[in-house]
Amino acid sequence: MELMKNTPTNTALSNSQKLLLAMDEFPLDAIWRIAAGFAVFPLTDLLFEKKDSIRFSLVGLLFILLMIRLLPLLMRKIIPFSMSVQQVWSRRRVTAKKVDSYQWKKLLWIGIGMLSYIAVSGLLWKGRIFIASVCVLSGGAGMLRWRLIVQKALPQ
Repeated sequence: MELMKNTPTNTALSNSQKLLLAMDEFPLDAIWRIAAGFAVFPLTDLLFEKKDSIRFSLVGLLFILLMIRLLPLLMRKIIPFSMSVQQVWSRRRVTAKKVDSYQWKKLLWIGIGMLSYIAVSGLLWKGRIFIASVCVLSGGAGMLRWRLIVQKALPQ
């Protein structure tokens, strides 16, 4: 569990702090990213009406990706968090900058959310299917590549 690795004194954290840190670990990170992906096309429909447009769908995807980046940044600036939580977040941001597998993982889960919306909505539009599929396939390929790199790096 990533929380245990990134937190020197895990028992010193309150339950709310542990939950806050767990939001960026499996399975909670997958759940909320799938939900974000599920919101891409309804947001696109709200902004641009219902159109099967790759361009408009990409705008919706980019907006969600931007919000996933900006909202935590704003929360860290506005809400006072304990030094322990801030240190864990700081280490995670440094790791994410060094290791692109975090970005691939985000893309994979968001793509799954978009495909879920397509399945539930019944709107089998080619542009949306294409964008969601590219997210899932590239995210999955990136994650697979990263796992292979990690396995080679581990001592036998």
